[in-house]
Amino acid sequence: METNTDATTLSDNGKYKYGDPWIWGIYVLLCIISIVETFSALSRELDTNIYAPILKHVVILGLGFVVLFVVQSVPYKKYLPWIAALVVITIISFVALRFMGNDTHGAKRALTVLGFSIQPSELAKLSTVLVVAWIMARYQEPGGVRTVGVVLSATIVVVFGAFTITEGLTNTVIFMCVSLAMMFVSGIQWKKFGIVLLVYGVLGGGFMLVDHIITEKRIEEAEAQGRNAENVEGIGRGKTHASRLEDFAWNEDTCILMHSVKDYSQEQYSYMARANGGFFGVMPGNSREASRLPLASSDFVYSIIVEETGFVGGIVVLILYLSLLARAGRIAPKCKRAFPAFLVLGMAVMITLQALSHISYNCGMMPVTGQPLPLISTGGSSIMVISVAFGVMLSVSKYAAQVDESGKIDRMDREGNVSSKALQAENPVQLDGSK
Repeated sequence: METNTDATTLSDNGKYKYGDPWIWGIYVLLCIISIVETFSALSRELDTNIYAPILKHVVILGLGFVVLFVVQSVPYKKYLPWIAALVVITIISFVALRFMGNDTHGAKRALTVLGFSIQPSELAKLSTVLVVAWIMARYQEPGGVRTVGVVLSATIVVVFGAFTITEGLTNTVIFMCVSLAMMFVSGIQWKKFGIVLLVYGVLGGGFMLVDHIITEKRIEEAEAQGRNAENVEGIGRGKTHASRLEDFAWNEDTCILMHSVKDYSQEQYSYMARANGGFFGVMPGNSREASRLPLASSDFVYSIIVEETGFVGGIVVLILYLSLLARAGRIAPKCKRAFPAFLVLGMAVMITLQALSHISYNCGMMPVTGQPLPLISTGGSSIMVISVAFGVMLSVSKYAAQVDESGKIDRMDREGNVSSKALQAENPVQLDGSK
């Protein structure tokens, strides 16, 4: 007969007292890299008072650490009452963004609340993982997930996507990919999985088609009235997306990525930065391109990392994010319940997907998306959300399951006779012998 082990007792004995040490190590290393590389990038961008921006960034990282520490100290089951509230707050912030948003690079992405800048899209990433994890666990059934759970999850993702697709296509894709990954690990039936994938594709493709038609119509109207049609957009940013795709063109004759040669673009400066880095880099503080590369401390910070630390440093950063996903894959099967398993995997997938998106466009593998590099790029909203995500993963590793020195799993979930069905569902991704 299986008995639950008291998590507090195990923690007091020094085992995972503050959560998984590997996750802590990855978080700390990313913060250190962030401080070094953003200081290098910011010091080249500014002519005066070079310390003020980096001090601000360090303060934000410090606040992020405090947030992480608080979140990891809270048992994951106590997140449940707050999930619905977070979804509502996220939707309200999206609505407010339409009326009070700050225009940045041609799109409304942030709100200013009590002096703080908030990006609803970052809140939506966190909300997506939490609500899909809850729903997938709540509606588990033998052999898969109940249809109502699949519909609810997909509907919420579509709602978030509808708000973000008009300003940035990448966030919408991340919402969809994260939800699909979580549905997959939840054991969803293949038929239902295929239907969700089809719905996402049809809605996304339909929106882009409608946006293209409206854009063309507005351009024709502007030209007929003698107005400048250069900045005319449809209901979304279809013209911007098309322009980026045109820049990202494949030359079949030379089999290399070719870009406009009229003027150096930000992508080309990022390519120069990587080329200048070589194998071992020019060492931190010696970047040549940081002063010429727009948004070197945010959108293109990975290029600066490669320039200063070389191919080796770029690979190390990539491995850190992939290691986080791998560590989540080790923790999830050791959870008795479905909810914590879905939480830790969902958070890791969300962070890793965002990192891969940033690294990919910095390396010329996809059009520019503007996704920040988690914990490394400057930006308060992103750092806070990623810190919360790390805190959730640490909480799961602390309160859901642990492994003793002999390799035997010590159960740490203490739901007992819980009333929530989301906490009663057995974990469908348990390893053999861990049940």
